[in-house]
Amino acid sequence: MDRQQIGLKLTLDAINMMPLRLDEFNDRMVIQKTIYLCQAAGVHLGYRYNWYLRGPYSPDLTRDAFDLRSRGDSGLEDTTGWRLDEESIRRLDRIRPLLFQGPEGDRPRRLELLASLLFLKRTYDGRGKDAAGLCEILRRNDKHYNESEVQQALSDLAKYGLSSGPAV
Repeated sequence: MDRQQIGLKLTLDAINMMPLRLDEFNDRMVIQKTIYLCQAAGVHLGYRYNWYLRGPYSPDLTRDAFDLRSRGDSGLEDTTGWRLDEESIRRLDRIRPLLFQGPEGDRPRRLELLASLLFLKRTYDGRGKDAAGLCEILRRNDKHYNESEVQQALSDLAKYGLSSGPAV
């Protein structure tokens, strides 16, 4: 297991997402968007994201997640002696409620919206746009969120300190 995979495992452990579920598309999307938001919060895992059909996507994260799952308990030895730094743990603790709020069945769609808005605001043509402008960009990308959902998501991002900062 390389350092990036160890960091991924420690992060997923810290936010209680282990064992890793990857069988369904929504499971994989939740991992993608969750890790994107964790990185946006300042947990340095090194995954690079591009815009894809369902918002920000990292092929390297997909590879590492499947590798972690295939290792199962045998990968635990690789993490012996490794720990997340206190600042990363504090940042994960701060955003954990955002990652898990609402009904579990709504989680993939909600995380997709949060991660997509943050990506658009940080790295795309969404800089400086209000909820209506971001809603229009999402519609052009075949995402169907109403302005009220976008406004609530922007409010949630701000509440958890994710409305500004460096692009990830």
